[in-house]
Amino acid sequence: MTDERLPFEFTMNASLFQSLYSSVQHETWATLYGRQRLLLEEKAAPLYLQALDSMSSLTEKEIPRVERMSKELERTTGWGLEIVPGLIPVDDFFALLAQRRFCTSTWVRKPEQLDYLEEPDMFHDTFGHVPPLMNVDFAMFMQRFGEIGVALRGNQQRVLELQRLYWFFVEFGFLEQKGMPLAFGAGIMSSHGETQHAWGRRRDLRKFTMEGVMTTPFTTTEIQTTYFLIEDISEVIRDLDAWFANV
Repeated sequence: MTDERLPFEFTMNASLFQSLYSSVQHETWATLYGRQRLLLEEKAAPLYLQALDSMSSLTEKEIPRVERMSKELERTTGWGLEIVPGLIPVDDFFALLAQRRFCTSTWVRKPEQLDYLEEPDMFHDTFGHVPPLMNVDFAMFMQRFGEIGVALRGNQQRVLELQRLYWFFVEFGFLEQKGMPLAFGAGIMSSHGETQHAWGRRRDLRKFTMEGVMTTPFTTTEIQTTYFLIEDISEVIRDLDAWFANV
C-alpha cells in the first residue's frame, strides 16, 4: 500500500519565536548542520553545496532567522520565505510557489530526534529546501511547478502526478554533475539516514522521464527504494511544460 500524501502542510509552534530559542536548540541545530555538511561533502551535487556554502544567512553557528534567509533569496533569485501559522492545503502551497514563496516552519527538533522525525522541522525546510532556490534554473522550475499546480486545481489525478514529480525530484532526486550521479533532493540533504541509504543505491538509479516519475507511486512512511537521476534542470522545465500542454 502506498501513501502519497506529500508534506505540503507546514506547521508552526506559535509560542516559539526565533529570539527565544534556547542554547540546547542552537546546539541541536549546530550538530545537525555540522554532521550533515560533512556527510554530504562527496555525495551532494555541487549545485546544492555551492549554494549552501554561499549563504551568509544559513550557517552552522545558530538557528537561522527566516527574514534574513528570505532577503538573501530575494536578492539572488527573487524568491522569499513564508512562515506558515498553521496547516495549509496543497492548493495554497501551489499558489505560494507561483508567487516565488516557499513555506518554512520555525520549530527545531529535540536532541533525541536527531536521527528520526515524523514530520519536517525547520532543519528540513531550510537546510534541505532553501539552498537550491539560490540557483536560477531550480528557482524557475519551482515557480513553474507552482503555476501549473494552480492551473490544475481540482484535477485530482493531475495534482497527484505533480506530487510524484515533486517527490522524486525536489525531495529525493539525484543530479548528474561532473559526470556522476550526486544527491540533490531535500529529503536526502537534510537526513543523515536518508543520505547514507540513498548513496548506497546510487548505482541503481532510474533515468528521469516525466512519464516515469508521474506513473511511479511513492510512500512517505517507509525508506525510499526508488530514485531518479536528472540530467538537466532546464530540460525538466521543458518536459513539464510539454506535459502541461497536453493535459
